[in-house]
This record gives sequence, C-alpha cells and structure tokens, in this order.
Amino acid sequence: MANLSHTLRYSPLRFFGLVFGLSWLPWMAAAYISHLPDEQPLAITLALAGLLGPAVAAGIMIRPGTGSRLWQDFRKRLFSLAGVTPGRLLVMFGLILIPLAIATWLSVRMGQSAAQFAVSSGFLPMLPLALIAALLEELGWRGYGVDSLRSVWRMLLPVTLVFSGLWALWHLPLFFIQGTYQHQLWQTGGIYVANFFISIFPASVMANWFYYRCQRSIPAAVLFHFTLVMAAELLQIAPLTKCIWSAILFLIAALLIAIEQDFFCKE
Repeated sequence: MANLSHTLRYSPLRFFGLVFGLSWLPWMAAAYISHLPDEQPLAITLALAGLLGPAVAAGIMIRPGTGSRLWQDFRKRLFSLAGVTPGRLLVMFGLILIPLAIATWLSVRMGQSAAQFAVSSGFLPMLPLALIAALLEELGWRGYGVDSLRSVWRMLLPVTLVFSGLWALWHLPLFFIQGTYQHQLWQTGGIYVANFFISIFPASVMANWFYYRCQRSIPAAVLFHFTLVMAAELLQIAPLTKCIWSAILFLIAALLIAIEQDFFCKE
C-alpha cells in the first residue's frame, strides 16, 4: 500500500463539512422544488449542482495552483496510470460483473423473469451522466477525502468503515428528490432503501482496495466507480436481484478483508 507522505496536512472535518454543505443545500432545495408543478427542470439542475460538492470541496482544500504539497500530490495522481495493470483491471471487472451475473441467475432460479438478462434500454443514455458523476465524486472522495481520513486512522479498515458511513449519509437528500434513482427506491419499499445503504460498505471496501493497489491513482478510482454504476444499469434486473448482488458483494468484501489482512488492518 502506498504510504502517505507525512508532509501532507489534511483536514477531514473541514472537507466533509464542505462536501455536505455544498451538496445538501442544493439537494434540499431540489427536494422541495421537484414536487412543485412545472419545476422539474430547475430541480434537475439543482440535483446536478449537488454532485459538484466533493470536487469543489477538494479544490478548496487543495487550493490548485498554489504550489502546496497537497496540490503537487493531487496533480501527480490526477492522470497517473502507474499502478493500473491489465491484471488489476481484470480483477476489478470480475469483482463487479461476475457477482452481478450470479445474482441474476439466482434470481431467475427463484422465480424472477429471465428477461433480466436483457441489456437495459437505459444503459447507453446513462453512460455520460455516470461518467460525470464518477469523475466529480472521485475527485473529492479519493482525491482528498479517503486520504484525509487515513491521516487520522492509519489502518485502512476503520477508514473504510467511516468513509462508507459518510458516503451513505451524503446520498440521503436524494431520496426526497422526485425522479432520482433513490426516490424510486423509496417508493419501491424500505427493504430496497436499506439495501442501497448496505451495498455502500462492500463498494467502499473494493474501491479503496483498488485505489491503493493502483498507487492512489485517481483515474483508477473513477474507473471503478463508473464500472460499478454502469453494471447496475447494464441489465434489466429486478430490485430483488440487486439485493442478492449486494449480499454477494458483501461476502466478497469480507473475504477480501480476510485475505488481505495486512493491507486493511496494519498501519
């Protein structure tokens, strides 16, 4: 695991405070406006503005162009592919897509429609938005946030636990914005809302594992995030299938921690 330089000074409380303020304020406004007649375009604009929170907060903390050590470190990692090997890419794709295929197969065996194996009609239209969302989030999460937590807790496992909780909480206002994926889950049922929050933990474990194995490469983090989101949009899977997928990912995350104990549990 790449060691963080002791010369880098982070402020996680200030960063996450900025993130929540910059995201939640427009999202809370969007949550109200989205339920008003003929105001959906403004609500969508505010919802998209909230996605800027992590990236803008990282920019404020790093202060681009100042010559600070944080900026130099960020700039070095921004386009770095040094740790992104074909083998790691295959593992990353496998950790996401194979569990999805198994979950869909199990769902069909349990009586769900076999039409779930068909490619979703929303897959291609979602590509640009998913890429933008992954980029904006990871510029903040792995550009500053996760490393800032590691400046407090050196071990990766507690960092991942804390980050997954913060990442889950960050999404909360989206459940009240009409038209969002999270709002659709809210209408579908509480078990699917719970599954969304539970699924963030294995996603955080695998994302941090891939990020640090790839020498803190920001493009690697963006690629993982983008792949995870698009995998969820790839097939016409039922909500139950997503619960099964989350359970399999949770098992894989637990096995990954057990196998990579030195990686997750040593400073």
